[in-house]
Amino acid sequence: MHGEIIAIGDELVSGKTVNTTSSFAARKLFDSGYSIRRITVVGDDIPLIEDCLHKAIERARFLIITGGLGPTADDITNEAVARALSLPLRENQQILKKISECEQHHGISYDETFRRKLSMLPEGAEVLNPEGHAAGYMLMHAGIPLFFLPGVPNQLEDHVVKQVIPRLREILGAGKSVIQKTFKIFGLSEIEVNARLSMIESRYQGLSIGYYPNFPEVHVTVTLKGESSEETRNACSDACRAIKHALGLYVIAEDNDTLESVTGRLLVERGAMVSVAESCTGGLLGQRLTDVSGSSAWFDRGVTTYTNRAKEEMLGVPHELIEKHGAVSAEVAVRMAEGIRRLSGSAYALSITGIAGPTGGTDRKPVGTVFIALSTPEKTKALRFFFPGGRDKVRTTAAETALDWLRRNLTDGSYIPGYKPS
Repeated sequence: MHGEIIAIGDELVSGKTVNTTSSFAARKLFDSGYSIRRITVVGDDIPLIEDCLHKAIERARFLIITGGLGPTADDITNEAVARALSLPLRENQQILKKISECEQHHGISYDETFRRKLSMLPEGAEVLNPEGHAAGYMLMHAGIPLFFLPGVPNQLEDHVVKQVIPRLREILGAGKSVIQKTFKIFGLSEIEVNARLSMIESRYQGLSIGYYPNFPEVHVTVTLKGESSEETRNACSDACRAIKHALGLYVIAEDNDTLESVTGRLLVERGAMVSVAESCTGGLLGQRLTDVSGSSAWFDRGVTTYTNRAKEEMLGVPHELIEKHGAVSAEVAVRMAEGIRRLSGSAYALSITGIAGPTGGTDRKPVGTVFIALSTPEKTKALRFFFPGGRDKVRTTAAETALDWLRRNLTDGSYIPGYKPS
């Protein structure tokens, strides 16, 4: 059962306000088995709103219209709806009563324009939440439920969960059983991921796979719809097993997990800590690790040794080694990792040194050249990488690669990272 969302407001089409309310509504409806096939954003223009309504009514089983229900001059949704559906505007007594109660409680008096703006609704409107000033309402038109909701995020969210979804179940019946799973992949391009999964989608009825680049990762969303919740769960489990088998260690996290939270859990399972030494990433690696709540259980410390002197003084990198090989080298990366591991006593350590650009590159070591070292209780290994893109992309990919390398080592003892060395 598919529907559409129409979001109204000049602030949305101008880009001044991000349309988060439509995303929330679509997600909650999807989880309840109702799909949204189109989201339209339109400014405060009555003819345009009328046109959007007419076209959407022809296509959809239900509509969600947000915004434009307030008391100001630019709140024109009610007028546009009345014109589009050829309905007179009628004074709603529930809303008038609420306004009067509010006046008495706060000792204020609203003018007549305010009262009329809020209380004049299209004929046949059923108020969904008379407790709020900008109360939403529902209209049935040609057998199609139309829900008009306030654009204020917390008010809309309350309406969708407590009013819209229950009424859709009453009017249209329960939606299909829907299960969705997200896999986060690093080390493969979107095309490579698609090639590995191309045959799986055709094996399961009601299965769809979506591919979403989310630099530096690729996110794969697996959606399975069915009539029976148990049948859908079983089919989804089978499909997810096939997907994980096809992608292997390139799957770095699932659903709400992140690469850093997964890596943290692996460290906790081993009772181990990690420390990091960074140069070109400027603390990005440490920031990502400490973004995880409770990371003090497995992250000991991080240092940013940006200059050669800092590498020498803080990590014990020999001056002669830097002179011979350069600060951006496998030899220095190894000493950085071993230095922070020795200082911290951590079982694991990571180091990053490179040229993020846009300046500093040479013919032998162009911009994007990065050396990453992983030091473990068994050994220390450094690899050379080339990360394309601007400064932010180089730094982001470097931090991701270092974390992924540690995750892989904790998973199967591998010293081979997911991102291919240069």
